Amino acid sequence: MKKQSIYFLVIIILLVQTSCQQNNEEEDFFNNQITLLENNPRLYLSKIDSTQVTNLNNSKEATHFLLVSLANYYVNNYYPPKEVLQKSIHIFTKKKLIQQQLESLLFLAKTYKKEKNLKLEVQAIEKAIDIASQIEDKEWLCCLYGYLGDMYIRKYNMLKFIKYQTLANQCIKDIAFRDMDISTQVQTAKSFLYIGNHKKSYELLNLIESSIDKNNIYYNEIKCLQGITLFKTKQWALCIEKLQEAIILSQTDDFLFVCHSILTYCYYSINDLANANKHRKLAIEYDTDSETNFAEIEFYKLCAEFARENNNTDNQIDCLYKAIERYEILLRNLNGSSLDEAIQAYTHFCDKKNYEKKLSTYKYAALSSLFIASIGLLIYINKKRKQAYQIVALQQQIQTLEGLKSIKNEAKAFILRDFEVAKQIAMLRYTQKEQCSKLLKDLEKFSFIKNNDLLTTQWDNFYKHIDLSFDNFYSMIKEKHSSLNEKEIQLCCMMIAGFKTEEIAAIWMQSIFSVHKYKTNIRKKIKAPDGANIIKFILQKK
Repeated sequence: MKKQSIYFLVIIILLVQTSCQQNNEEEDFFNNQITLLENNPRLYLSKIDSTQVTNLNNSKEATHFLLVSLANYYVNNYYPPKEVLQKSIHIFTKKKLIQQQLESLLFLAKTYKKEKNLKLEVQAIEKAIDIASQIEDKEWLCCLYGYLGDMYIRKYNMLKFIKYQTLANQCIKDIAFRDMDISTQVQTAKSFLYIGNHKKSYELLNLIESSIDKNNIYYNEIKCLQGITLFKTKQWALCIEKLQEAIILSQTDDFLFVCHSILTYCYYSINDLANANKHRKLAIEYDTDSETNFAEIEFYKLCAEFARENNNTDNQIDCLYKAIERYEILLRNLNGSSLDEAIQAYTHFCDKKNYEKKLSTYKYAALSSLFIASIGLLIYINKKRKQAYQIVALQQQIQTLEGLKSIKNEAKAFILRDFEVAKQIAMLRYTQKEQCSKLLKDLEKFSFIKNNDLLTTQWDNFYKHIDLSFDNFYSMIKEKHSSLNEKEIQLCCMMIAGFKTEEIAAIWMQSIFSVHKYKTNIRKKIKAPDGANIIKFILQKK
């Protein structure tokens, strides 16, 4: 039974190790694919089967779906169906593929952002933060806290933005910049830009740019951030150069709006009114986002100033109205608390879920305790039963010893003197005082123990007697079967003298099973067949 339990435990450990190793291999493969994808998403799409599978059955299909969706997102600004993305997250969670879970949840949050579903966007990010916290992935935590900070800055809540930006920075304070992945390096450069350290931000952005090529997904963002940094330091010519590079490839409308609005201001500042007007029109064309930010207000104020200098009163009034309209939206958002409400709602949901989880844990703990108590009770009952069997066995052994006293056979009478019965009974008296008191009294009643001078150890005399009585049997087996130990030689001598198995067990104060085990060992050592008569076999080979 114990061996079976050990085998079962070993099998479970091997299965767990195999599963963990397989998960590690899948995550390593996924991380390598992400690196290839981020370096050149177009090339990555051209080398794989980009057919989208909506019916996901396993982690391999879910991983393929996620990689293809991410590549299409970076190349074509494509968003996959939420239901399929959620199913892939469920598969990754079940298989405990952490990196795939985090990447999917961030992608899901971006999908909710596109749909203006603030509550679900927050839930996806908070869930990802919980997972990253469990594995203490500092770079993922930095990315996710940075994402929350950007959400707050979109809602003009600078205090909350500073809070989450600080949390993001604390996560990577012990990581050297060169050891960070590209996304974390970009996040670090942005944090310096936010706090007004434009020089440091520009240095880090140049360092990142030198380590990637133009096909990398972060290249355009780095160019745009370089342009913003130069814009902040009023380096108009360099700013124009960086932003012109950033808008070469197709980007989202909000990205292009930011680039063209800054270019408008730069050209206006160097009195290049033709290019300023060109980029002003393009910025207005890409102003499709219903959300308002400070960049839009500043842009329309600049447009109004541009129209005034060109004596275009109607255009000036129109731009001022747009700036006022965005100020009003800004004030309404500042008075509202939609993002806070979303996070509070998610926090309440998590608290409720944690409460239910704790309650379930307590239930399982109570059931486990009851189960363990039941097992303990069964073990205790089994132990008591074994003790009862041992008492019965002792009774049988002592009864057998009593029977030996009346045996007339010369060999058995001689051997009775040779055993340490007195010592064994003394030990029995000491260890089984309560359970065997009756048996000991009976032994004393028949004067079997007291004043019995026969109860001494005389194995040497016994062996001499065996040699005399049975044609030098002891000397023969001692010489020809030297592999037999002392106990096995005793057993052979007692068997040739006619002792029964139960009698031998009683003399040795051991179980009948133990005697049979000794017999089995003797057969193996003398190379006798299973079940063969040991004495006959020895005498035949004499």
